Amino acid sequence: MALSNMNLPAALADWSKPLEEEIEQRLQLIEPISLASAIQAACQGGKRIRPLISLWFASAVKIRRQEALSLACLTEWLHNAFLIHDDIQDGDAWRRDQPSLWKSHGTATALNSADWLLSAVYREISHLSIEDSVRARLLDAVSDVHRRTVEGQQHDLSGRADPDFNLQRYEALVRSKTGRYLALGMVCVAIVRGYSENVIDALWRVGDQLGPAFQIQDDLLDLTPGKGRGGESGNDIREGKPSILYAHAMQSAQITNSERLRLVEIMELPREQTTEQHIEECLELFGKCESLEFARLEADQRSQSGREIFLSIAELSTEVHEDFDSICSFMTERKR
Repeated sequence: MALSNMNLPAALADWSKPLEEEIEQRLQLIEPISLASAIQAACQGGKRIRPLISLWFASAVKIRRQEALSLACLTEWLHNAFLIHDDIQDGDAWRRDQPSLWKSHGTATALNSADWLLSAVYREISHLSIEDSVRARLLDAVSDVHRRTVEGQQHDLSGRADPDFNLQRYEALVRSKTGRYLALGMVCVAIVRGYSENVIDALWRVGDQLGPAFQIQDDLLDLTPGKGRGGESGNDIREGKPSILYAHAMQSAQITNSERLRLVEIMELPREQTTEQHIEECLELFGKCESLEFARLEADQRSQSGREIFLSIAELSTEVHEDFDSICSFMTERKR
């Protein structure tokens, strides 16, 4: 089940139960049972922000309910497929306070589950009752985000413990891996609704701002024990992941070359060799560079930019604009 204690804004909370029921119903039809069990485990929990935004937006612009649910589901399938791959690549043993799928069901079944979910993304599109020209635009949008997200993950892998990693490379990573990905549900709705390319471009640009804001908040939340990864804080440090904090510190003039090398040395350590003292060392260096303050300001500014772009879409009502503002606030102020 999706998290129920997140204090979702009303615009999203109204769709939480219908989405959950749809997901559960669809996942009951998978065969064989061993695959169904794994996929159901992979799709349990989580914030479901992307499909909920998709459903809210579809309702707001009067998309038919079944089409809206299909578009929402494809964003959820894509998201969970990538999470399975990420956990295998990162060697991350925990996801949403539960063992990662490769730990609970084995790597082979985890890979099969991710592949099934990716196939389900495109099956959703093929089953929609829409004109072929609209279907082609949907396929182009979804496949583009699929490609960009894979590229973003490779930026992530290439940036780990890299002494040359900087904010410019972080920007390339997060826009590819998170930005368009976050906007996809709204863009799919806009395509089905028949909005102009100007509206669709604006929605992509909203994602280019809000996706990084969402990821920066995740980078900050990683320093707390409540993110849902085995109760540990500092998992990005343990895995050597290139967060905005690492990028900012690496190009900061506030630390010495020897301190910078020490930061890289800690980030290079295998996860099992990274101690709490190592985490504290990194936090001290981030503090010296004022990297946390920089990250919080970046998240706020990007969230505001995303709001402003969305508000500039004249085709949308005042009510839709107001609902979106509450969604932005939730995304950048959440504690989990």
